[in-house]
Amino acid sequence: MNKTIKLQLLLFFTLGVLTAYGQDKSDIKRLQPWTNGMLDIHFINTGRGNASFMVFPDGTTMLIDAGDMNAAESEKANFPLKISPALPNASLRPGQWIAAYIKQVMPREREPTIDYALITHFHSDHYGNIENGSPLSSNGAYRLSGLTDVGDQVPIKNMLDRGYPDYNYPLDLKKYYQNNLTFTNYLAFVTYQQTKNGMKAARLVAGSDQQIKLKFNQQLYPNFAVRNIKSNNMIWFGKGEKVHSCFTKEQLLENGKFNENPLSNAIKITYGPFTYYTGGDNTGYEGDRYPGRKDVETPMAKVIGKIEAMTLDHHGNRDATNNAFLKMLSPRTVVEQSWCSDQPGQELAFRLTDKNSSGDSIQVFNTYMQPETKAYLGFWIAQSFKSLEGHILIRVMNGGKTYWVYLLNDRSATIKVLKIFGPYIVNKTIKN
Repeated sequence: MNKTIKLQLLLFFTLGVLTAYGQDKSDIKRLQPWTNGMLDIHFINTGRGNASFMVFPDGTTMLIDAGDMNAAESEKANFPLKISPALPNASLRPGQWIAAYIKQVMPREREPTIDYALITHFHSDHYGNIENGSPLSSNGAYRLSGLTDVGDQVPIKNMLDRGYPDYNYPLDLKKYYQNNLTFTNYLAFVTYQQTKNGMKAARLVAGSDQQIKLKFNQQLYPNFAVRNIKSNNMIWFGKGEKVHSCFTKEQLLENGKFNENPLSNAIKITYGPFTYYTGGDNTGYEGDRYPGRKDVETPMAKVIGKIEAMTLDHHGNRDATNNAFLKMLSPRTVVEQSWCSDQPGQELAFRLTDKNSSGDSIQVFNTYMQPETKAYLGFWIAQSFKSLEGHILIRVMNGGKTYWVYLLNDRSATIKVLKIFGPYIVNKTIKN
């Protein structure tokens, strides 16, 4: 076959893929809507913490975290670190921006609804920041920030966290957090939504692949599953729904106090050969240099196995995504949800420039990298990242064999595509 024919076939294939999947480069600014069979994973950048929204192949929706924070107080407490700007701008609260984003990417035939909302752990940059001046909801039952802001505008059907209903690990959280306005407000939100709107609430059950399921056409997508990898100190054993403990509460507690991060929930999504991991602020180091942390990543890696895509644990901080974890998961695509100038840690940034076990360069997409961060990393590391600011969308095509990554404008209230990466071909069969 001569070069001309090869070139024509390649062009024909490329145009066919672009047309079939709605990726017309002449219309790059407009995001084509989700359609049946797609798995959309959106990373929404407000500059105030984590928020990701997913549309499963049958139209089931899921929100993971909805952060907010007092940026001025955070910069004061952690000087000289810098916090990202409020995005798209400060005219709305982060939770309001998240809700507005969700309404734009919902399946067209559905009213805006969140079928599952998962809070990975109880830190403000993952579920909100309530202060005395935070606005009340119209019903007067709770205040608005982060998760409660989103849930006030977009109905949540199922609420999942690490503690419901007892909230007793590693100790009585209702007592421990009794003066934490964000936590007590979250409980008020859950109670109101259960009583008035029929929302269901539950603790994420480690090991289960039945707690988060397709709601509408499960029979059409038998190769789609969500496995709960970890909750609190319990990690899936790797078979069935059996779990084991990775540390005791006595090992976690220090003078009656503890760090939320190693208690984070973690899940793995499988769609055919495509696999995706997300795990909140789980940590991969422990010891005197890392007070309050536990290495939960190493035991998790053994049951997660090789994956195609992931979001970095703990925003890419240096206490997470350890070397063993990264090598075992060996992702092709990585999303870093960052909001602070020490993210990513320099050690991790170096690891991300390595090739994965397939010999591929890791494709790293950062939601926001501070100018100070670029300076200390050095231009050649920063330039190895595929993006340094923006919303990110991983769009997996019907069947899970192919996906695209979109860079979206986080300075605009309406979703606009800046750049499209791919297609990425998932060329390995990975067991669930």
